[in-house]
Amino acid sequence: MVAPHDIASAVEETRRCVGEYGFKAIYLAPGTVNRRPWHDRCYDPLWAACQELDIPVCFHGGGRTLLTPDFSLEIFADRLMMWHTFNQPLGVMTAAVSLIGGGVLERYPDLRVGLLEGNCSWAPWLIHRLDEHYEWVGWYEARDLTRKPSEYFVRNCFVSVEVDETPVKHYVDWFGDDNLVFSTDFPHGDSQYPHATETFRKLPLSEASQAKVLGDNWSRLYKIPLARKRRA
Repeated sequence: MVAPHDIASAVEETRRCVGEYGFKAIYLAPGTVNRRPWHDRCYDPLWAACQELDIPVCFHGGGRTLLTPDFSLEIFADRLMMWHTFNQPLGVMTAAVSLIGGGVLERYPDLRVGLLEGNCSWAPWLIHRLDEHYEWVGWYEARDLTRKPSEYFVRNCFVSVEVDETPVKHYVDWFGDDNLVFSTDFPHGDSQYPHATETFRKLPLSEASQAKVLGDNWSRLYKIPLARKRRA
C-alpha cells in the first residue's frame, strides 16, 4: 500500500518494494486525498512508474471508508448491512470512472488497474452509462479520449467476482471473461471460507471461463506465471 498524500514518496516506495522485494502490485484505497480525483495530473508520476515497472495499481475499499466526493454514507453508520452494501462497490466504481473518463488510461495505455472485492455486476450498467455520456458531452469534456470508455475498461481493467455472485453471467455476456479474477475474501466474515472455490464452481460460468477467472486472468493481472502440470 502506498500513500497518495505525497506522490514523490509514493513513487519512491513503489520502486523500492518492486525492486528490493519483488512486489507484484501497489494498492490504494479509493477515497481520494485533498479532494483531488484520480485523474488529476498530480498522480501521473505514480501511474508512469507503475506502467514502467509493469505492475498494476489495485483499488479496494475497506471499513467505513467515506469517499470524496461525499456520498454521505455516514447516515448508515449504525448498520453494517446498509453502509457495507454501498461501500465496497462505490469505491471501485468512482476510481474506474475517474481513471477512464479522466484520461489516465489514454495517457498510460499499458497501465493495468485492479478493481477488487467490490463485485463485478455493476460494470455493465455503469460503463454503458459512461459510454452514453461520452457520446453526449465527450466532444468537449473528454477531447483527449481516442476511444469509448468501455474500450479502455476492457483493455486495462480487471474486476473481481465474488464466489457467490450469480449476476456474473450478465457481466460475461457484456464484456466477456478476459478481465475477471477470483476473490475468496478470506478471512472476512462474509467470505465463503473454507468452501470458496467449491461455491465459485456453482456459478453460471462455463468451464473455460472458470479456468480463466481462477488462473489465467490473475496471471495476466499480476504477471505471475502459472505452474502447469506436466503430461505423463
